[in-house]
Amino acid sequence: MHQDEAGSTREPAVPVPHRFFEDWLPAMRDIAEIKVMLTVYRLLASAAWRDGIVPEAALYADEGLLRGLHRTGAALPPHDEIRRGIELAVARGALLRVRVVGDEDAAGEAWLLPATPENRVRLGRIEQGLAPVPPTLGGGAPVARIERERPTIFRLYEQNVGLLTPIIADQLIEALELYPEAWIEEAIRQAVSYNRRQWRYIQRILERWATEGRGDEADRRSGRPAATFDPERHLRGKHAPIFRRRT
Repeated sequence: MHQDEAGSTREPAVPVPHRFFEDWLPAMRDIAEIKVMLTVYRLLASAAWRDGIVPEAALYADEGLLRGLHRTGAALPPHDEIRRGIELAVARGALLRVRVVGDEDAAGEAWLLPATPENRVRLGRIEQGLAPVPPTLGGGAPVARIERERPTIFRLYEQNVGLLTPIIADQLIEALELYPEAWIEEAIRQAVSYNRRQWRYIQRILERWATEGRGDEADRRSGRPAATFDPERHLRGKHAPIFRRRT
């Protein structure tokens, strides 16, 4: 708390750059993505993460974000919602995600920072060895290097389907807004198994699952909860006219 000149107390301000409101917010339709971004800015304003970078794990443990994304009646924490929000922000280019790599090339903890031009230059210098790794990343221990991570869904597409063009990237972001990430991953796997390595085919699988339902036999065998489908997401964005006609 701070006191102003009149002696009244006020909450400390959380700086949010103009670019968030001008460039990122108008394009964001998913509330999880918006809340993830605002939580990152709030954490960066705290004394714990003054290095300008926050651990991804801090978002999954943040009480405010957990409350804000918790669905009424849900028994489990909204970790899938937080994950989707992070993936969307990274895919859109609003967040940068890096992973600490140790001496044995073991994947370490993931860290997030806003994708400002200054942070892009900063990461580039660190990756080239021209600037030191922030002490926060190593927790006091030496860090061999850090690696910038592409969005999970982008990597999966490139590894299994083909070149990721800007148009495909935009379509994948739209798909992440509409469908559970597990659906997209499974649709890509199905397309590959049928040797139909085309985004249009993957999109048709997702649209069919959205209208006809998706079997969860694989989820039951693995012991994981089946992915849920939120019909409200289909009433927003460019696909809204299609789904409104079918209701």
